[in-house]
Amino acid sequence: MRFRRLQLRFLLVVLASAALFAGVAGTATYQLAYQESIEDGRRTLDALATAVERTAAIGAYSGDRGVMQEVVDGLARNHLVAAAHLQPLGGALVHQAGVRLQPAASASARLVLERALSSPFDAKETIGQLRIEADMAELRATAASQASTLTALMVSQVALIALVLYVAASRLVSRPIVQLATRLRAMQAGTGDRLATPARHVADEIGMLIRSANTLLETNDVTLERERQLRAGVEALEAQYRQIFDSTSAAIFVLDGHRRLISGNPTLLKVIDLPLAQAQTLSGGDFLRHVFAHPERVETMIETALQRGETASADLALSSSHSTARWVHCLISARRAEGVASAGPAGWIEGVMYDVTERRRAEHAVRHLAEHDTLTGLKNRAASEAAIESMLNEAMRNDGWFTLLYIDLDGFKQVNDSFGHAAGDQVLVRCAEHLRQAGRRSGDLVGRLGGDEFVVALYGSRPDDPHVAQLAGDLVRALCQPLRLPGGEARIGASIGIACYPLHGRTARALSISADDALYAVKRSGKNGYAFAVPQVHAKAATAAAVG
Repeated sequence: MRFRRLQLRFLLVVLASAALFAGVAGTATYQLAYQESIEDGRRTLDALATAVERTAAIGAYSGDRGVMQEVVDGLARNHLVAAAHLQPLGGALVHQAGVRLQPAASASARLVLERALSSPFDAKETIGQLRIEADMAELRATAASQASTLTALMVSQVALIALVLYVAASRLVSRPIVQLATRLRAMQAGTGDRLATPARHVADEIGMLIRSANTLLETNDVTLERERQLRAGVEALEAQYRQIFDSTSAAIFVLDGHRRLISGNPTLLKVIDLPLAQAQTLSGGDFLRHVFAHPERVETMIETALQRGETASADLALSSSHSTARWVHCLISARRAEGVASAGPAGWIEGVMYDVTERRRAEHAVRHLAEHDTLTGLKNRAASEAAIESMLNEAMRNDGWFTLLYIDLDGFKQVNDSFGHAAGDQVLVRCAEHLRQAGRRSGDLVGRLGGDEFVVALYGSRPDDPHVAQLAGDLVRALCQPLRLPGGEARIGASIGIACYPLHGRTARALSISADDALYAVKRSGKNGYAFAVPQVHAKAATAAAVG
């Protein structure tokens, strides 16, 4: 049987682990309990000997055989005693052997207790010997029974724990994921259906997964709708191009092999935002360089269309004097001139453009929403981790450095408790503004990991760069400034842990752990400060740098 479902694979792992642990722990428990029971029997025999020692000594001293016989008879009646011997010096042996006498065995397999008897009047005078032989069969049976009971309890406890783990994983993880997958399979793309988040999963990872799935569905619906519209427009254009050349909403142009405009429809001027008076300039020069922000991309499309013999398409940015970027979806077809070899340049280029500026803005907005924290506008956890991974790869390729700062606000919970969550949100927004000032370079990262935790990543910064410590100190001082809130004045602080690649770690996880350790070193030393992580090769503790 092949276990394909996660739940069944988890059950197999739990059962295998429980069986292994139960076997090892059960064997160890049995052995320990068995040995302890044997030792307990030895202690019992010793206690019996101590209890009758004085009486046996009196009997041996006086030579009273009746007393001595009574002592050995009493010992023999104990279920752990196989035989008892009392031998006074110079006297006859008093012996008691019951039905529990064992077959002859090696000395190592027998348990015999011998006790010298001293005179009642002179402890230094030995007057006889008391010898007690244990019933090993009874002793082993008792030990085995007690050890088996303890082992059974241990195995039962392990089995119960394994069952609880499996049930908990099934109810908390496996079942919600299966339900989510079933609902996703039943949904149709482009219908606008969304997944509902159960109340019990609003704040956990299942809820996060549902929200992410809904965001993906929404993006997919938008993309599908735009693609449907674009495809319909292209198909209609191919069928009616000559008929509607002058009235179509698409910009159409035809270029010669030198990229000069041969013809174009009125919509072309509107799309590229060129006044009619300047239209003549398109015919006298390189159309691609005049119209497109990246003409090399159009050249690549032309080459692709020539090689594949089909239309090439892409979203392209227009060259514009306006501050707002404008985009078109451009379709390029090309063919070589008559008599030109198959590897020769294009002699005829046809293009169709649609203004997709609004679509690009919508896609950018969706991406921004998926990658940024809605409250502070900073990168969210997922986007921050991706950016850190990218920095790490870049540093590895170029043998470079980058520095990671983990920031945790001190006293933020008290602000929430005292002034309310709305005031807490204001505090987070102001903190985000301070952090943006720290990461002003284009290659730097500023993100919110969640709650009152933030991250700043500085590419190209080494641990001995003075501006790193200066930046951390400035951040602590800025974040420690009193804040005026609607309910009064509030104060928070900040603890910052700093780790640098490759000194404090060569993976994102190692750097994160190093920065976290340094951050908590600051917490332990009084908060409101920063600390550098200790290099991995001799990391034992981080020293916090308190900021006054």
